[in-house]
Amino acid sequence: MVALRRFRATGPSFADLVPYAGLIDNGVLLLKDGSLMAGWYFAGPDAESATDLERNDLSRQINAILSRLGSGWMIQVEAVRIPTVDYPSKVHCFFPDPVTRAIDAERRAHFASERTHFESRHALILTYRPPETKKTALTRYIYSDEESRKKSYADTVLAIFKNSIREIEQYLANTLSIRRMETRETSERGGERIVHYDELLQFARFCITGENHPVRLPIVPMYLDWIVTAELQHGLTPKVENRFLGVVAIDGLPSESWPGILNHLDLMPLTYRWSSRFIFLDAEEARQKLERTRKKWQQKVRPFFDQLFQTESRAIDRDAMTMVAETEDAIAQASSQLVAYGYYTPVVILFEDHREALQDKAEAVRRLVQAEGFGARIETLNATDAYLGSLPGNWYCNVREPLINTCNLSDLIPLNSVWSGNPVAPCPFYPPDSPPLMQVASGSTPFRLNLHVDDVGHTLIFGPTGSGKSTLLALIASQFRRYERAQIFAFDKGNSLYPLTLAAGGDHYEIGGETEEEGRALAFCPLSDLSTDGDRAWATEWIEMLVALQGVAITPDHRNAISRQIELIASAPGRSLSDFVSGVQMREIKEALHPYTVDGPMGQLLDAEQDGLSLGVFQCFEIEQLMNMGERNLVPVLSYLFRRIEKRLTGDPSLIILDEAWLMLGHPVFRSKIREWLKVLRKANCAVVLATQSISDAERSGIIDVLKESCPTKICLPNGAAREPGTREFYERIGFNERQIEIVSTATPKREYYVATPEGRRLFDMALGPVALSFVGASGKTDLKRIRALKSEHGQNWTIHWLQSRGVFHASSLLEAE
Repeated sequence: MVALRRFRATGPSFADLVPYAGLIDNGVLLLKDGSLMAGWYFAGPDAESATDLERNDLSRQINAILSRLGSGWMIQVEAVRIPTVDYPSKVHCFFPDPVTRAIDAERRAHFASERTHFESRHALILTYRPPETKKTALTRYIYSDEESRKKSYADTVLAIFKNSIREIEQYLANTLSIRRMETRETSERGGERIVHYDELLQFARFCITGENHPVRLPIVPMYLDWIVTAELQHGLTPKVENRFLGVVAIDGLPSESWPGILNHLDLMPLTYRWSSRFIFLDAEEARQKLERTRKKWQQKVRPFFDQLFQTESRAIDRDAMTMVAETEDAIAQASSQLVAYGYYTPVVILFEDHREALQDKAEAVRRLVQAEGFGARIETLNATDAYLGSLPGNWYCNVREPLINTCNLSDLIPLNSVWSGNPVAPCPFYPPDSPPLMQVASGSTPFRLNLHVDDVGHTLIFGPTGSGKSTLLALIASQFRRYERAQIFAFDKGNSLYPLTLAAGGDHYEIGGETEEEGRALAFCPLSDLSTDGDRAWATEWIEMLVALQGVAITPDHRNAISRQIELIASAPGRSLSDFVSGVQMREIKEALHPYTVDGPMGQLLDAEQDGLSLGVFQCFEIEQLMNMGERNLVPVLSYLFRRIEKRLTGDPSLIILDEAWLMLGHPVFRSKIREWLKVLRKANCAVVLATQSISDAERSGIIDVLKESCPTKICLPNGAAREPGTREFYERIGFNERQIEIVSTATPKREYYVATPEGRRLFDMALGPVALSFVGASGKTDLKRIRALKSEHGQNWTIHWLQSRGVFHASSLLEAE
């Protein structure tokens, strides 16, 4: 046998300084002193979009939750600022054409070039240390049932802890978006082996080493010292795993606090962990501590000799009198139990490979904290103890004695955050881990835009003319092409989507004008498909609508005649509108449908022998000329197009864009159709995007409540008149507060956009490069004329010459290679 003693270190190690003993339940850690620990990830509302009233209310609710705790409890709120370098992977993107691939490649390169992207992650850790009691025979009289009498003390404590944190989680879920850190199962080797990963242990290891990666549990998850694989070197500037460790302690508190007083600390473009630890005290224990403080200040009010000889002098310490009054107020608050008191220890932990870089970052953090009215220092002799005190579950290191209450605590901890969006598409109908619709480098915190909230992707976009609505719609259409088998159907006005549609290989139809390739007008045969009962029912209703548009009141006789003729032509070779008119028996119907036949003024659109419309995966319908033809043409054509689109929705990711939606909101037929779409199309994996520049028309549409409820995502374009009477009421009606209206009114037109969803709110910049602007932002008449000329001259290669004419040579060479 080999003598191993010489190879074994018997002295204290870094593992002895961390408190973790074992995982005894799902998401519950047992610490070495007998304490129990659980954790959650949480996210608060956007700080910039919240009013003072909302922030005060959030702080009040958090105080009401925390004031329920007392001695034996400790809370640690962790705000972690981490770099973001991930852009949606090419593996999960399925752009079917070179232009949209080039646009996304440009956005990826722009995101990677700016290395100052950081995101905040927030965690809440609760630790409970049960009181030290001796088990006596009295317990048999306390519990009425036999099972409770036989429970061990450890089982009882665990049950108490789980019930308590369940109650606290329910309260917190009413105010914050919260998710428990739990143990999850995964399969390996094709499902032959089940392994377990624990998020709470992963977070604890992250706090120790600064490295964030999954931690796989052993079969028996006890003796967890093995998670400390790093080496700790003590000193004025400690080192953990060859990385320098810096600690900035916040040790001076201002005389008053307000919600979000330290929010700027959660926005710095640095990597750090801001730890706020609070050790609770019971009301009686807090009163004793505060009473001791009151007596100390009371003794300073009058000089010592005046107190000794019972004399009166004018030498009275006014500051001490003020502190006595404040301490008495604190004692009264502690007695009321409306707040809880405890020891508060905030520190900022930084890791850096180089000592000089660490010193610069620590100085930047200290300056920011001092600018907010707090005292701050960079720890030296106390650095190791301060670092250990910041670890989740550590009760003993770096405890600061001054007491604060939970009302102040709820003002100091980071409850508000900058919303960065969901890193994956939240729609359950999409494949797992599908990327977000788009990712933008907006400020120091990037933003990921998703139209979907769960399985509902309907979106309302509104803003005045010239604020960038067409550019946003084109970029949404371009980025939506990343999803496999994605379909896009757009109704445009002004040809703003024309460059992107042609560049992406889509079909652009100018209804009422001439097609691009054939030089002839597009005509429809709405009765061409009558193969199913549903098709025949729709055709009957559509003919009735045409008759009603001519001022004829529909009677049962009319319906019978129309239905009978539909059944007859369903088996006939000719199914044009003229064939229907020649066969129908009632003269009133013949006369009403005459204008829609080839002999009438509107027959060029609806009376074709064969339908000229073939739907692909990217369709754009320009309807400006159709609008000029009047309601009697507009309504039948759009109704038919809507029907064709509905039949294409078979479950693949689909997007319907309605630009200038006020045209459709103003007509009862389309209002009912849009109302129906918003309610049923989510089941077909289709999102409807309604864009309008006329807020008043949306207000008068009669379905503003449906738009508000069925469109969880709302994107507002900058509107300088948002605070003016008349317009302001519209924003308030869709749920905007005073601060949100102010953001919309002061945002930069054609650059910034404000999105509001139930999951978060954010002002973002699309960060468009020259390639994207060449196809999503070129909608002027001169640009469109140039594009048509290039397409006529160069055919499908027009995109290369278009980019070269705009000076974008690097992208044009990539398109040539493809």
